[in-house]
Amino acid sequence: VTVIPLSSTADRIREMSPDGVLISPGPGDPVHLSTLEGVMRQLIGTVPIMGICLGHQAIARALGARTFKLKFGHHGGNHPVRDIASGRVYITTQNHGYAVDDSSLPDGLDVSHINLNDGTVEGLTHRDYPLLSIQYHAEGSPGPQDSSYLFHQFIDMMRQHASRNA
Repeated sequence: VTVIPLSSTADRIREMSPDGVLISPGPGDPVHLSTLEGVMRQLIGTVPIMGICLGHQAIARALGARTFKLKFGHHGGNHPVRDIASGRVYITTQNHGYAVDDSSLPDGLDVSHINLNDGTVEGLTHRDYPLLSIQYHAEGSPGPQDSSYLFHQFIDMMRQHASRNA
C-alpha cells in the first residue's frame, strides 16, 4: 500500500502502476475537490477504483453526478444500509454532511447500497468500469468485519483487471 497526497496527478499515479486506487475518506464539501475529480476522470476505466465517504462523492462527481448538503448529516453508528444485490442490511458507521444526488446519476452508474433511514445513496458501482464506492465507513465499527466483503470485491476487481491486461 502506498499513500499519496491529494495533489498527486493522474500521470504520477499511472507511473506507479497501481493494482488499484482507493480514494479515502476526508473532511469537507466535495464541490471543492475539482482537482481530484479531474484526476478521477482520467483514471476511471484504466485502473480499478474504490471510494469511501468523500472518495465516494468525488467519484460520483467525476462521472457527472451532483452532491448536496444533508439537512442534519449522518454521524455516528447504527445507520442501517441495504446492499441492493444481496438484500442484506448492514449497520454502519457514518460521518458525513453531503450525499450523492441519485436523480443526477449518469448512465452506467448504478446505486448498490441505500440508506434505510432516509433513502440516500450509500454505494455505487459502474456497469462498464472496475469501480465501486460507498458512502459509509466500511473500515469502521460498529461491526469490524461487517463490510469486509467490499474490500474483497475490490481485491477481486483488481485481480480480474490484472488478468485481462496481462
